[in-house]
Amino acid sequence: EAQPERVQKLLDRFKVPEMRDTQGMYAHGALDRMVAEQTWLCPIQADRKEKGAYYSPSRDIVVLPMKQQFNKGATPEDIYRDGMEFYSTMLHEMTHSTMTPERLNREAGAKFGDPKYAKEELVAELTAAMISHSMGFDSKVTDNSAAYLDSWIGALRQEPKFIVSVMADVNKASEMILDRVDAQRISLGEQPYLAKNDPLMAPLEDEICPFRNAAIIKTRSGDFALRASYNGVDLGVKPIERSTARMYFQLTDQREKDIFLGSAIRKNYESEIAGIDRRASKSLSIV
Repeated sequence: EAQPERVQKLLDRFKVPEMRDTQGMYAHGALDRMVAEQTWLCPIQADRKEKGAYYSPSRDIVVLPMKQQFNKGATPEDIYRDGMEFYSTMLHEMTHSTMTPERLNREAGAKFGDPKYAKEELVAELTAAMISHSMGFDSKVTDNSAAYLDSWIGALRQEPKFIVSVMADVNKASEMILDRVDAQRISLGEQPYLAKNDPLMAPLEDEICPFRNAAIIKTRSGDFALRASYNGVDLGVKPIERSTARMYFQLTDQREKDIFLGSAIRKNYESEIAGIDRRASKSLSIV
């Protein structure tokens, strides 16, 4: 399969379909099916009115308010987004349920506000935000995580060593959750989020990013840019669209990120790369 078609397939996978329930709220078929068939690692209760969402380690159960309780919007767009808030909350509590010894074995704090408790809250909220990005949720949903995260960062200043392992824990929890979500997506005839679960996205070695120091960076002006080097030559920094950067950061699978980044570099530095290749070919012919 040609590279442009594969890259387009990758982009199409992360477009959010306009799925609405009978109330006009966003609906996620795979997560709904997971709850309906109880295929998560522990039971998820979401069919009773509750004052809040939580994970109970002693009962090993995720408890959520009913989806209707999140329906507080004044406009159709707000109501649609309220559905995303429900699933984001679900993902947060599902992450907490991965901490048990037989799963990912994270140590939770003994009391509210201590460093270990704060670390677990950061892991849960960052995981929910990362997966929400992968699912293409509205940016206002993921922006709501910022204030929540700020409230816990102060507690971690007492134990800065925890910061080092936060992202490792987030990546492990994200993969565990997305593996289960992908199983439901495949059953529904939808493409999985993780490349390793997609039989149509078989590895192609020539699509792995061959560039050095390759990255998408945020500039001082707040815009985004590419940087990379090729065959020992610095390609410099080139501005890119914010939508391109956002798409890249939404990806959670490292191989997909490498493929996407390599494609973006080839597209934006096409003339520079061709020039380097020509000079290299000329040098070889002289030798």
